[in-house]
Amino acid sequence: MDKFNKSKIWKNKNVRRAIPLCIAILFYLIMTHLDLIGRGIAFLVNFILPVIVGIVLAYIMDPPIRNIEKKFSERGVNHARGKAIAIVIVIILVSLALLIIAVVPQVLSSVVKFATSKTSYHGALQQFVDNIAKRHVDMKSAFTAIDNMLDKMQSQVQDRLVSGSGSGGKHVLNFIIDFILAIYFLADKKRVQRNARNFFRLSMRDTTYVKVSSVWKRCDRIFIKFLFCEVIDALIVGCANAAFMLICQMSYVPMISVVVGLTNLVPTFGPIIGAVVGAFVLMMNNPIHALLFLAFTGILQALDGYMIKPKLYGDTLGVPGIWILIAVVIGGRVLGMWGMLLAIPIVAILDIVIRETLLPFMEERKIKREVRAAERAVHDTEEMDALELLMALQNDTQEKEE
Repeated sequence: MDKFNKSKIWKNKNVRRAIPLCIAILFYLIMTHLDLIGRGIAFLVNFILPVIVGIVLAYIMDPPIRNIEKKFSERGVNHARGKAIAIVIVIILVSLALLIIAVVPQVLSSVVKFATSKTSYHGALQQFVDNIAKRHVDMKSAFTAIDNMLDKMQSQVQDRLVSGSGSGGKHVLNFIIDFILAIYFLADKKRVQRNARNFFRLSMRDTTYVKVSSVWKRCDRIFIKFLFCEVIDALIVGCANAAFMLICQMSYVPMISVVVGLTNLVPTFGPIIGAVVGAFVLMMNNPIHALLFLAFTGILQALDGYMIKPKLYGDTLGVPGIWILIAVVIGGRVLGMWGMLLAIPIVAILDIVIRETLLPFMEERKIKREVRAAERAVHDTEEMDALELLMALQNDTQEKEE
């Protein structure tokens, strides 16, 4: 049994040297196979996607439900949670109806207009190339490349419109199923929470359970605040962009504003993508509008980065910029757009877990190792002192005998 003793295994120098090597190899394999890992995760997630979406919807809907339930409970209203759930559901359905009635038709008309206006874009580009050619600049190859790209984009947009109209009913049905699951999760939330608390309380020590609960509550607050701040920030940027385009009488206001607002949800790279797409679409119609749009987008993103987001987020995250950039890149490679969207809150949560759980645990283990080493040193010193005393006594005895 001794050779299987864990303490002896960990004391083995070869084992201690092999562990960092194994970790490094594992990290290398993970980093070089991110695409494969992402496909595997996507394959597994696809089976339980309705449940995951239902849980996510319930998680997002829960904060306003809690606030309304709290106000009802303070006033002594019966069945406060059920009524709060009903109110939030009505608000969501009314908002979706207004969005479908007011925004979606305009966006679709802008997309259709853009997809079917290749001839006018061709004329505008030809005139632009002729003006540049007068200055003895050869733009023929660039014009040919852009013309081919427009042909490709036109066919792709038309195909997407046809396929999207065919699968629209399927998406609506999936959303209804996910929404119903979210309602059931919200209705049974307290029972699920009670069972989860009992399970973790019984499977952990009390001190560990208190620490895990504290970290979970902080992570929950960070994640919820991040999601709501991101949505509010995207609405502010999209509305500001729409107002500027309307003032300047630009084309495709609904389509470009929606693209700018949605891409603003993606950290770091999103605003760049939105600016490039919007400028390209406007350049086909009016190059001056494209330049104005790029200038305004740059100013708006500067205001968003230095004024709007700090006011919204405050000191909630406190994550270094380099970690955010790394998280966005890795998240995008593993889970695509969703990985980029969730990269910041996930890295913020990991930062909290590392700072408040892992580092204190490692510090505690280090202190224990130092205490054990000190105890062993004291024990060894005592043994040496006893041995020296014994040798001295033996020498005295021998001297007396002589």
